[in-house]
Amino acid sequence: MSSNTVAEFASELKKSSDILLEQLRSAGVEKSAASDALTESDKQKLLSYLQASHGTATGERKKITLVKKSTSEIKQADATGKARTIQVEVRKKRTFIKRDDELDAQTNATAEPAAPLIDHAELARREEEARSQAELLRRQEEALAEKRMEREAK
Repeated sequence: MSSNTVAEFASELKKSSDILLEQLRSAGVEKSAASDALTESDKQKLLSYLQASHGTATGERKKITLVKKSTSEIKQADATGKARTIQVEVRKKRTFIKRDDELDAQTNATAEPAAPLIDHAELARREEEARSQAELLRRQEEALAEKRMEREAK
C-alpha cells in the first residue's frame, strides 16, 4: 500500500489540490494542507463518498439479464431445386428483477386495512337482491318450460 501526499494524488487525478482537499473534507477525511499524507483508507472513503453523491454507489444488483444464443442448421431447397444449408441463430433474452421484501411487506400491510368491512345492512340488502334474482330466474325458466310444452303440443 502506497501512501502519497494530497498534492501527488491531485496531480494523478488531474485536479487542483484545493478542490481535492475540499472533497476530502466533505467525505469526512480531515486534511488541511496539500503536503498531508494520504492513505489507502482515505482514498476509499473519498471514493465511496463520491460514488454515493453521484448516485453510482455499488449495491446489490436488482436486475440480472441472461442472454442465450443457440445456432442450428436447416437444409432448404432453393428455386433451382439445389439443397442449401442455412444457419439459424436464435437469441433469447430474459431479465430477472429482484423484488424488495420490505416493499412487499409494506404493500401487504397497507392493502389489508384498505378493504372495507361490509356492515349488516349492506349484507341484508345483498341477500335480498340475490333472492329476487333467483325468483326472477325461476319465473323465466317456468315461462320457457310453458312455451316448450305449447310447441310440443302443436
